[in-house]
Amino acid sequence: MSRLATGAIVLRDVSRTYRLLLERNLTLKETLLRRGRVRARIVSALTDVDLDISPGTSLGVVGANGAGKSTLLKLVAGILPPDKGTVEAGGRVVSLLELGAGFHPDFSGRENVILNASIHRIPRKEIERRMEKIVAFAELENFIDAPVRTYSSGMYARLGFAVACELDPDILLLDEILAVGDAAFQNKCLSRIAEFQRRGVTILFVSHGAAAVELVCNRAIWLSGGKVCADGATREVLERYHLSMSHSGTEGELAVESQDWRLGRIAAVRCSDGEHVTDRFVSGEPFQLAVDYEAVDSLPMVVGFTIRTVDGIVISGSDNRLALSSGTTDPGNHTVSFHVPALPLLEGRFAIDIHLTSAAGDSLHQIERAVEFTVFPNGRGVGPVAFNGDWRTDDVGRLPSVTSASAG
Repeated sequence: MSRLATGAIVLRDVSRTYRLLLERNLTLKETLLRRGRVRARIVSALTDVDLDISPGTSLGVVGANGAGKSTLLKLVAGILPPDKGTVEAGGRVVSLLELGAGFHPDFSGRENVILNASIHRIPRKEIERRMEKIVAFAELENFIDAPVRTYSSGMYARLGFAVACELDPDILLLDEILAVGDAAFQNKCLSRIAEFQRRGVTILFVSHGAAAVELVCNRAIWLSGGKVCADGATREVLERYHLSMSHSGTEGELAVESQDWRLGRIAAVRCSDGEHVTDRFVSGEPFQLAVDYEAVDSLPMVVGFTIRTVDGIVISGSDNRLALSSGTTDPGNHTVSFHVPALPLLEGRFAIDIHLTSAAGDSLHQIERAVEFTVFPNGRGVGPVAFNGDWRTDDVGRLPSVTSASAG
């Protein structure tokens, strides 16, 4: 029995490592004969982590893959023991950490609901009383009696979250729950999370989606290399995390292999912040797109681009037609660049198509998804594009009144 208040979480000097074998899978005989002599590498997942989480806190956990986020949640859930230090959690801990975790693939959805409830000491009669509500939330009325091995990833997620919601948690652990499922399901999850927050449930929320973390959490920590790099207000932690990521990218250039071309070809495309080639940017910072191309003949050539989301939705496009200094382009190698003093994109992964045309509009060479880049938010707004403008305060009493005009 924990001595902590219900919903509180305390980690003291917590470390956790994993032992990764560096050899192929061994038979039982080989394992016994080579006991103690199997090559392995020790990987540190968490190192000397101290955390105090008060009841009712919604804590976002951010960091790159391998930073220790899922390990942290598994320690709090009691799934893993720490190698060093102590982990305490007050009250009932309910976790939704991995897709289908805790589900038996050969059991039906209904049987798995009952199994999960029994693990959390919910009487069978009680969970059967709530079964209709669980099935309705998961939208699995036609599949609840089918084996869960036949479920899609979205069905797994819906059932897992629906069960977790009915287990009356004091502490709720969520790992990328909003990464699976359609928009309608995600909205249902967010609404239910808001209900838990009003009830004072402590939530640990892992997500790579900055918008979701900022929406759900009033506090965040940034993990890197198993250590806490920042802990505080959600927006401040996210800004520090994204700023760090924006300076760590190096893949922003694509050298284009030789292709069939007649009068000109695109040779290379690269994105930069004005100083360094990169594929990672923070919204509002400088952005530069450079295109190297080769002209074969003295012909007016136009370089243009189209920016799309990774789903193919067109965001913007432009070309250098109006910026051409003369009517012709000399044969040889040339570079043109497009400068943006403050990148208006807010958040997401984007791709750039490049096209080389004649002044008359004839296509000479084009490359789809010539380069991709990621934009991280800086708290300026929501959505994919920043709609910049000035807010002004006017005296409402001086606004002109609206009158109706009669016809005729």
